[in-house]
Amino acid sequence: MTVSDVLLEILAVHGVKHLFGIPGDAINDVTDALRRQDRIRFIGVRHEETGALAASVQAKLTGRLAGCMGTSGPGGIHLLNGLYDARMDHAPVIAITGQVATGVLGTEAHQEVRLDRLFADVAVYSQTVTTEAQVPEVFLEACHAAITHHGVAHVSIPTDVSGRKVSRGSDRPSKGAVAGRISPVAADCSEALELIGRSERIAILAGIGCLGARDELLAFAKAVQAPIVRSLKAKEIIDDDHPLCAGGLGLLGGKPAMKAMDGCDLLVLVGTDFPYRDFYPKSAKVIQIDIEPTRIGRRHPADIGLVGHAGPTLETLTSRLDARVKGAFLKDIQSHMVGWRKGRDKDEASDAMPISPPRLVSELSKVAPDNAIFIADTGTSTAWAARHLHMHPGQRFTLSGGLATMAIGLPGAIGAQLAYPDHRAIAIVGDGAFSMLSGDLVTAVRYELPIVILVLNNAKLGFITLEQEAKGLPDWGTDILNPDFVALAKACGAAGFRVTEPGKLHATLTEALAETGPAVVEVVVDPDALIMPPKVNASQAYHFGLAKLRELLGQ
Repeated sequence: MTVSDVLLEILAVHGVKHLFGIPGDAINDVTDALRRQDRIRFIGVRHEETGALAASVQAKLTGRLAGCMGTSGPGGIHLLNGLYDARMDHAPVIAITGQVATGVLGTEAHQEVRLDRLFADVAVYSQTVTTEAQVPEVFLEACHAAITHHGVAHVSIPTDVSGRKVSRGSDRPSKGAVAGRISPVAADCSEALELIGRSERIAILAGIGCLGARDELLAFAKAVQAPIVRSLKAKEIIDDDHPLCAGGLGLLGGKPAMKAMDGCDLLVLVGTDFPYRDFYPKSAKVIQIDIEPTRIGRRHPADIGLVGHAGPTLETLTSRLDARVKGAFLKDIQSHMVGWRKGRDKDEASDAMPISPPRLVSELSKVAPDNAIFIADTGTSTAWAARHLHMHPGQRFTLSGGLATMAIGLPGAIGAQLAYPDHRAIAIVGDGAFSMLSGDLVTAVRYELPIVILVLNNAKLGFITLEQEAKGLPDWGTDILNPDFVALAKACGAAGFRVTEPGKLHATLTEALAETGPAVVEVVVDPDALIMPPKVNASQAYHFGLAKLRELLGQ
């Protein structure tokens, strides 16, 4: 076996199903090893960033290790944005990069980049293999680090090392690393139960750490009669139409969630690192449940920290509850949700032209299959998906949460569709975000992936406009010139559709979902559609008015 053969064996044992990348000089031995085996499928992309983003989304959705690769120098550099997405959303991804030959390391050789330094910030483990004697230990350590730390691992292999023969010993078998499950100590649980028993108005803020623990979350919320406020990433765990849900929190959330946060006397944080401090309650007690001790109390002071996974921790608390909290607080928040849903439904029924984004996303919710996997890109498309995409049990949802990078929609759909071939990946993207990596639409065509790319075309970087106006600045530099997205889709070999009238949305989306290959649906939406935060303060109103005045006067 060669070094590259051993690498692929180790990756396969640790659950890697696909390796996204572009062949190149420094990784030719790795690609040749891929050719000679059938456990890992090589997915050739047109840009390494696409490969890294696809791997990141796979890791988020499956919880398994995902992989990407790039050659020395520019290939490795191109991976970084997607790897930072994985790092900031705690997704286990391994990146394999080539490197110049060991004999010229440190001489500024052609395409030599100090990859260990380059990957030092993004990776929990980064190592260069300079001799076959490091194999398989370095590969095993890298996989173990990515899985147990829920992050990025990086291995760089010089071109004169990757093809060397390796004599496999039996001293360390190639078994997959296991992260395991964590439960808090009994004393900490007892203290938390005492605090719960003394509280009358309990609210829960649930994050993506509750993935796989939905039943335990609902059982606990029902037992303590607590409304569940969700982070955006937790949309697939509990969505706004569930009777226990108080909606999303933050600028893309709603008033009921804010009322729940402001009115509670105890907040239970479960599997979330929600970063926006202004939305936390001012005087409530806080119990925080997280698998990472360093995250407890990081965003908001916690009175009790329970280090453990959401499922077993919530199950333990629920099973040991004595007191039952009265349901008046939950009922009050539920009444506010009724009013909020009426306003949402009114927006989604709009017949306005250009098409209202809430109407578009609502129509998508109606026709999407029960096994749909939604990938929301970054921008105004994120906001419309957050508020108007109606999630059903069995459907999945993900996005670039911590990094909030544009262009994740198409790569994410590619990664999701490959990971779940019997499901349907649907990307909700803005025109600016889609244009960034649209060249990889041909990748979806090449591998016959039945993804749907829903492009919200408002001919501008809409979210940047909102950010400018929120500071009192006039809208400037955000208008963009778009190609004909339907012609682009067809030129790549995909199906293309364009919608300009709201009455044709349902039929067109249904037709796109009937395609057996990739489909792009371009929808001309209202460029002036406003994303209103759940609460507008005087400063925000002043700066928005000032921006509009400056735009009117051409300043």
